[in-house]
Amino acid sequence: MTGEQVLLLVLFAAVLGTLLLDRVRIETVALAGLAAGCLAGLVPLATVFSGLSHPAVITVVAVLLIVHALNASNVMDAIARRLVRVRLTRTVLLALVCGLGAVLSSVMNNIGALALMLPVVFSLSRALGLDPRGLLMPLSFATLLGGLCTLIGTPANLIVSQAREEATGQGFALLDFLPSGLLATLAGCAVLVLWVPRLFPLRSAETQAAAQSGLVEVCELHVLSPVATCAALEELLDGRVISIRRQDRFVFPLRGDTALAEPDAVFAEAPAARVADALQRGLVRRVSGQQGPSTSLARAAVMPHSVVVGSRIAAIADLDEAGIEVLSVTTQGRRQEGGIGDVQLIVGDVLLLRGPQAQLQRVIEDNGLLAVSAPPEPSGPVSLLPFAVFAAGLALMAVGLLPPEAALGLVVVALVLTGHLDLRAALRDLNWPIILVIVAMLPLGAALEATGTARLIADTLASGITPGNVLTAAGVMLLISVFITPLVNNVSTAVVLSPVALELAGRLGVEPGALLMAVAVGASLDFLTPIGHHNNTLAYGLGNYRFVDFLKAGAPVTLAAAPAALLGIWLAWGSS
Repeated sequence: MTGEQVLLLVLFAAVLGTLLLDRVRIETVALAGLAAGCLAGLVPLATVFSGLSHPAVITVVAVLLIVHALNASNVMDAIARRLVRVRLTRTVLLALVCGLGAVLSSVMNNIGALALMLPVVFSLSRALGLDPRGLLMPLSFATLLGGLCTLIGTPANLIVSQAREEATGQGFALLDFLPSGLLATLAGCAVLVLWVPRLFPLRSAETQAAAQSGLVEVCELHVLSPVATCAALEELLDGRVISIRRQDRFVFPLRGDTALAEPDAVFAEAPAARVADALQRGLVRRVSGQQGPSTSLARAAVMPHSVVVGSRIAAIADLDEAGIEVLSVTTQGRRQEGGIGDVQLIVGDVLLLRGPQAQLQRVIEDNGLLAVSAPPEPSGPVSLLPFAVFAAGLALMAVGLLPPEAALGLVVVALVLTGHLDLRAALRDLNWPIILVIVAMLPLGAALEATGTARLIADTLASGITPGNVLTAAGVMLLISVFITPLVNNVSTAVVLSPVALELAGRLGVEPGALLMAVAVGASLDFLTPIGHHNNTLAYGLGNYRFVDFLKAGAPVTLAAAPAALLGIWLAWGSS
């Protein structure tokens, strides 16, 4: 092993390890890794920005722009209203939600498919009095499964396709992923419909309140008599007093017998149900400068593309400009310090906002948040034209007339010209973190091949596999992908393992397409943790799941989908 190879492996270990810690934004980690690789001479300066023109990046951007137009067409709102009127059993309802999510994800980025389906889920939950926990995780998993079926379903598929084209001169066609993806989707969705309801039943509204008892909320409160000390408040809320602000100064030190007065602003974290009970009993009230009928409340979730991701609440300028207050934040168990303004937002956090109704709606839209409290109201007439234009673009890809980036680029142009896509708003709402991760990781992935590191890893793997054995080789690559992707993200997994799959295929004398497809499939079977994929992170925050819930629900889905996908790969590529 050369010094260059050792250095590159150390760099990848540092990048993947930092992503695993989930303390730094993923795009920051990826860009820092690219910069380090360039400074160390592992990535040539001429190729540092090559990811910007990569077909996978162009295709992902185009798909996300198209999703923005599809979302504005109000078709999904119409579907939600139609489903509410149809009398369905809960099992059929869950199957429909999973099936629709999987179908949408097969023709667009899985994050975009989830964004389209979330309003449908919340509308159904409110109208039918159901706990959304029973729908959110299955929907997230279904969108990941559906993305396995086509070339454009997930960025991982695009990355391995480009790797194959560079190695053999021919990438994957739109439907080359269908045999393995469809079998995996059917097997995985069957588990979602039959097993997951045992963990998260679609309960009625009467039992939903009990399910919310574990929801952790951080908020600022004024304490009313007879709650007179920190200890008394912590006992009342079954929570923790983080800080006390008295006359614009923080009280220090905090002890159990620290006295509380009504003007004090107490920043605390506690189960949401206990906070709601204390508010209802009149023992506390929220710190707010706005009262009266002219103000409204709204709950809004932080999405992957939200511009406030990584920002402290106090640093979000348009909240003050619009007269919007953040009354509380539902978080994922992060330790908080300071006051409500010091909370740093991540994907999945849910904000309770107060302010004028018109300003609330504007701030939610401008910051890329998702309203989850009020029933969605159509903002205009339903239009099928964006879906028709998108379908035409897919047809051009399917028959091979245009490559994905060109066909989808034409769709974007057509939507802009017909007035169905506001390009400025769509660019603002793009999921820039995942785009930057792809841009930064692609040159690092190329360095694996250029330095011979991929060849070294492939030689190690090939020593235990019989030459010509496609099934075993594909199974090994799939297993490695499934192991890595819950800890980082599917893009990084595909970038790192694609060169290894190509080298291993060459050593064993098998078709590289089978091994690359195994990498793509394994990279998207990301069900074991809430941190590996944005869809799971968002469901984690919105659904009040525990970390271990993803293992309980995701392990059976993985065990069903992985062998099914491997069977599909063998059927399609076993004789190659």
